[in-house]
Amino acid sequence: MAWKEMNVEKLAKSLGVNVSEVREKQKLIQLILKIRKEQKVSQAALAKKAGVTQSRIAQIESGIGTSKVTFDVLLNILIILGYDFKIMPKKAA
Repeated sequence: MAWKEMNVEKLAKSLGVNVSEVREKQKLIQLILKIRKEQKVSQAALAKKAGVTQSRIAQIESGIGTSKVTFDVLLNILIILGYDFKIMPKKAA
């Protein structure tokens, strides 16, 4: 089965990673992509500021290797794009 045909649970299980972690990383990746496009920043320009290659930014944005990209890399990219973050407790269901 191709990775694009897998849901998050199957992908996480196949990689032996936490489903919640994969979901949160995917949310951050989608946010990065949205912000970068809104700001009209190219992948190459973002890569230069982040100290990585353009192909690494493309790989991150595509979701390939989501389990291998770390939260600190994603949060650093958001900071470069002018965003900050804070950690808050979940609201009780």
